[in-house]
Amino acid sequence: MTATAKKDSCLTCDAKHTSALCSSPDVLRIIYSIKVNCHYKAGQMIFQQGQEPLGLFAVQSGLVKLEVNSHDGHAHTLRILGTGGVVGYRSLFAREPYKANAVAMEDTSLCYIPKTELFQVFVEHPEATLNFMQSICKDLRSAEEKWVDQMDKEASERVAEAILFLQDHFHDQKWTRKEIAQWAGTTPETVMRALSQFEKDGLIEQAGRRIIILNRAGLHSKAAQI
Repeated sequence: MTATAKKDSCLTCDAKHTSALCSSPDVLRIIYSIKVNCHYKAGQMIFQQGQEPLGLFAVQSGLVKLEVNSHDGHAHTLRILGTGGVVGYRSLFAREPYKANAVAMEDTSLCYIPKTELFQVFVEHPEATLNFMQSICKDLRSAEEKWVDQMDKEASERVAEAILFLQDHFHDQKWTRKEIAQWAGTTPETVMRALSQFEKDGLIEQAGRRIIILNRAGLHSKAAQI
């Protein structure tokens, strides 16, 4: 990780339109004055399970995944965050160590905001608190929906759903079979078998790591089978 002394301007940042932290021009100016710009290479760890949170990370550009390791050693992706996403808030506000690892999936720029200064922003700007709570509630809803879906569906159905979700939300990213497996809660071998079958069925086309959806309605049908 590298930190830069020169701060990127919040006024020209694409993330300000989607970030839960940038609720108003006044808050934006404060965030600019207290943040530290951090840069991570693809594959670098941003924080690890068990570490104490000292602040929040907001994604300025790139992709970050939150993952946990099961008892059998398999990694499971909890969330993937792009521009505007905020990382590490649950443990920070719960006052407990991180329960997951945060990893840069590609070269990623983050704004780090120390907790003492952040808490002062929330005290002085209640509208920022409300805006942040709304964002957290949306994240909780998405997590609940994903959990219910994975409980009810077979592995191949979860793979179909993963392809649709990842393509819709992160269209330019080329996903490895391992990354799809971690999102779908299965194994890379299962993903490869499912993709092979989807290709035989004329639903997708594989070109290296790139997956081209040929029949979106058919893939939706595969994902909806319960």
